[in-house]
Amino acid sequence: MRMTKKEFDDRTISSFYKVVDESGLICTFDNQGTPIMTKKTARSYLKAIMDVFLPAGYPHSVTPDYTPYQVYDSLQAFSSTIAGLLSSRAVLQGFGVGDSASSATAAVLLTVLQEATGRLATILFAHRHGRAIEPECKFYRFLADIVNDSALFLDILSPALPPYPKVMALCGAGILRALCGVSGGAAKASLSAHFAKNGNLAELNAKDGSQETVISLVGMLVGSLFVQFVHGKAAVWAWMVVLVGIHLWTNYKAVTSVQMRTLNKQRMIILTQAYFGPKNTILRPDQADAEFWMGLKSAGWDLETNALETGPFIRLVQGIKIEKKGGEVVYL
Repeated sequence: MRMTKKEFDDRTISSFYKVVDESGLICTFDNQGTPIMTKKTARSYLKAIMDVFLPAGYPHSVTPDYTPYQVYDSLQAFSSTIAGLLSSRAVLQGFGVGDSASSATAAVLLTVLQEATGRLATILFAHRHGRAIEPECKFYRFLADIVNDSALFLDILSPALPPYPKVMALCGAGILRALCGVSGGAAKASLSAHFAKNGNLAELNAKDGSQETVISLVGMLVGSLFVQFVHGKAAVWAWMVVLVGIHLWTNYKAVTSVQMRTLNKQRMIILTQAYFGPKNTILRPDQADAEFWMGLKSAGWDLETNALETGPFIRLVQGIKIEKKGGEVVYL
């Protein structure tokens, strides 16, 4: 059978009608507009599963530091879930589960006291530190897990304490968890805004919730098997130290992998040191964050005079004025 040139051209170019977005090929059409079904492969099935948990257009719709952050964040959530099961068992023991002398009313009142102190702590912490969380979101994200792990240790300690110290320990754990909720939640919102590139903040938060749900489910399944074999004070404390160590290390790696594009006090110091220093360079966000220190305050910052001595070159005063040692003053 012989074809005309037009028929040959139509058949040749029909496979090139494709609908494509940032993430890749969506569908292929022939020249009549009929979809051409492509063969399903293992890779396509894997991509379909990944699309459930990743934002549309990934990796082009998020910043490059989204992937390493999410990997470490998932690992820290997994270890934290297992450690949380060990602490939950200790809390139930502290409430008197299995003790015939304990009453349900006392356990309820203790829970109410925990909730009340925790909610008061939430209000006070939000009032005192609310404005500082966004510029220091990496620090407060890491701080949230430090206080949460401290709460886990108080839970583990509570069954061995007398009644009144036990109440204080459990209330202290409730306060620390409340601080973790405020600090971690607010910092995470700021980080999500940083990751979202194409106005996809809502979807990114939704997909992050899906990721956390799966990690928590897997962690609970593994933890349910884990707690059946971990008994005795020495074994519980040893495993808690290991799990908390993994949790804090992975969380530290997560926050340090983020390359913020906004300035806070410490990044301003790093930039001015580089610009007014011997090399006279302007750092990129990844270079500035490579020198970022996750300490309690900026290294060298004098909180009483609100000034920073940056060596032989400059002095940063009140975050806006730079005094060169030769006497020249530059206002930013």
